[in-house]
Amino acid sequence: MKIYEFMARRNLPSTYTGKILLVSFLGVHVPMFGAVAYVLLADTTPFMQQIDVLIAMLIATLIGTAATMFVMNALLAPIAAATQAADGYLRERKLPRLPSRYTDGAGVLMASVQECITRLDGSMAATELRRAQIERDYTAKFKIIAGMRHDFRTPLTHILGFADIMRAEAIGPIGTEAYKKYLAKIGNSGSDLLKTLNSVLDLSDNEVRSQMIEDSVDVDLVTLARDAIALEHLHAEKRGVTVELQASDHAVAHSVEDVIKNLLIALLQAAIGASAAGSKIVLSIADDQSIRLSSPGGRLSLEDVPPQLSDLVDGEVRSAAGSQATIAETSTPMTLRLSLIHSLATAISADMRMTQKADAGYEIGIALEQQAPSMAIAAE
Repeated sequence: MKIYEFMARRNLPSTYTGKILLVSFLGVHVPMFGAVAYVLLADTTPFMQQIDVLIAMLIATLIGTAATMFVMNALLAPIAAATQAADGYLRERKLPRLPSRYTDGAGVLMASVQECITRLDGSMAATELRRAQIERDYTAKFKIIAGMRHDFRTPLTHILGFADIMRAEAIGPIGTEAYKKYLAKIGNSGSDLLKTLNSVLDLSDNEVRSQMIEDSVDVDLVTLARDAIALEHLHAEKRGVTVELQASDHAVAHSVEDVIKNLLIALLQAAIGASAAGSKIVLSIADDQSIRLSSPGGRLSLEDVPPQLSDLVDGEVRSAAGSQATIAETSTPMTLRLSLIHSLATAISADMRMTQKADAGYEIGIALEQQAPSMAIAAE
């Protein structure tokens, strides 16, 4: 990798094929130049008597070089095809058709890229289908619950309020004692129905909570943090940002693994995307199951913070556009990322705080709900 990194950093040549052809050219011509220099300097034969031999060597070398470069360029076609296949899938999700029957290094590369893309596409399709199904199920369920809240609770509140007004004879006297008894029955029946409705709604909320508890497992936050940093390595390297992990060997928490993993990735993406080239961000995992991401050279602007999350910021947040308004008039990519982080934290009952420091950048802290790990993990 050292030679490749040396040439890649200097961008000479800019393409990988160009680097291979340059090395091939030098490999053919350096020995030829050495041989010519030796003939000219060491041999006492007059130059004009040697010129025909030198011209023949030059012509043969040029023909050999052209043929070598042509064949080398053709042999690099599998690498170019694999590169284009991976880039096409990442950009347009276009499935390639690479040959997979060859057994040398280039053939294995193409077959591996083809298999990886095929498996990835199948997994993504299944995940998207499952996600769509879950969203439909939960959307239908919560629509019913939301309808119950509005369609039942509000009219019941009105009925109970009217019954209380009539029993108190606030508007005028009730004609007979029988009407008062009926009003008492209306009020009592409405109260009972409202209690039943509240119980159903509380039961639904508890079901959601129980589902989260059921999905929770013992996870090692440090391992998930290392995985998230590895996944975002390419993003950080392209931005010229260094990511440092500060944690002990293990930090076990009892939570939903997929949510924690996506939360860590979202934190890194937010910090990397908003950091300048050459800066460093620090991801810290404490033994008390708290997660903290620090950007010593970064700043949160008013436009970065969603209005509904402004109460979660400790410290002064000013407009990057120079506006004197207290509410952001525009948004940034950071706005959506912070909203995503807050949504993921809320899904696992975690608390989120953001701290804007006057001279040391900003921090995003996630405090997980304290739950004891299982006995198996605790014993380890």
